[in-house]
Formats: sequence, structure tokens, C-alpha cells
Amino acid sequence: MKQTLLHSRLSTSYLSCLIISSLIFILFGCAQPDLSQVDINSLQHQQKLMQLQKWQIKGRLGFTSQQKKQSASFSWQQDNQTYKLNLTSIIGTSLLKMTGNSQQVTLEADDQIYQDTDASFLIWRITGWQIPVNQFPTWVKGQITENAEAVTADQGWITQIKPNCESCEDWLINYDNYKLVNNIWLPHSISFINRSNNNRLLIRVNSWL
Repeated sequence: MKQTLLHSRLSTSYLSCLIISSLIFILFGCAQPDLSQVDINSLQHQQKLMQLQKWQIKGRLGFTSQQKKQSASFSWQQDNQTYKLNLTSIIGTSLLKMTGNSQQVTLEADDQIYQDTDASFLIWRITGWQIPVNQFPTWVKGQITENAEAVTADQGWITQIKPNCESCEDWLINYDNYKLVNNIWLPHSISFINRSNNNRLLIRVNSWL
């Protein structure tokens, strides 16, 4: 009798969870418009991206080169010209913390603190990862920089940027998986490719805040 009652409760609980999961799936599916029907004004979209100066992203970041292939969970917080980057392992162990602006950067790793004026050089010197830190806040949004070549999707957002600026002309950035976040379409899959050495920085965004 007790086993029958327990089985009944488990069955009821399972059914309830199944119904709730189905509802969540339906609601989530309805939350994003059909991408084939999206038609945005490219100029207005770029203006929104320029105005977006305070945000945070969380997700997974992977770096590949001829010598290594590594990944980590990451959080990047941008507040106008100031940024914070945290990298953690799959089990949540802190790998790196970095804060800075266009003038100065401080990096903490393995209980050591490092400082420099060149954030990209500093993070490469400590980790071996090639990250365009100064351009990252602009490029990660899919925002076109001055003199850059860009490919625009039918929907109106950017799918590729070829920068043309000092020390960044070797980079190629690809964008995919756009989602509507607070009335702005933002990419959730971004790849940074350095064409001079084929180093790649792959980003999968879980959330834009």
C-alpha cells in the first residue's frame, strides 16, 4: 500500500514537472520572434549598440592556437570605459580577474597581481591567450568600428566585421545566434579569428545583462 501510494505521488510529481517543463519550453519558444521574419533598420541598430555602454555578459570562452586549446567560464562587465573580466574553471575555481580601462589594467592570477598599460599584452604574457581587450567591448556587440568592412544579414544585423585600424587589421569577427535582449538584437555566438597566426577566440554567451 505504501509503495503504491509512493509510486502514485512520484507519478503525479513527474507529470506535474513534465507539464511545467512543457509550458516553459512553449513560453521560451514564443519569447523570440521567427528570425526569418525579423527586419530591423541597420543604422538604428548600430546607434543602439553605440549607446549601450553599461552591460554584462556571461558564458563560455574558448581559445585555440597551434600550441594549446583551453576553455573557461567567463563574465565581462562593462561600465562606460571601465571593465571587469573574470575567468573561472568548470568547477568554479577562479583562474583570472582583470579590471581596467584604456589607461591602466590590473590582473590577478595564482595569487599574483600584475599591472600594465596594455591589457592585451598583459593577458597574453600571463595566460598565452590572445584577446583584443581594448576592442572587445565594441566588437562583441556586433558594432561596426571606423573604416571597418562589414557583412550585414537580411535581418539587418552584422554577421562579420573586418576591422581596419592600427594593430587590429589582422582580426576577423563572425557573429551568429542573435537574440532580442531589452529591445536590442545581440549576438550569442561570436568568433574572433586572428588571420596572421590563426589563433581563435570563441564565445558562447549565456546571458546579456
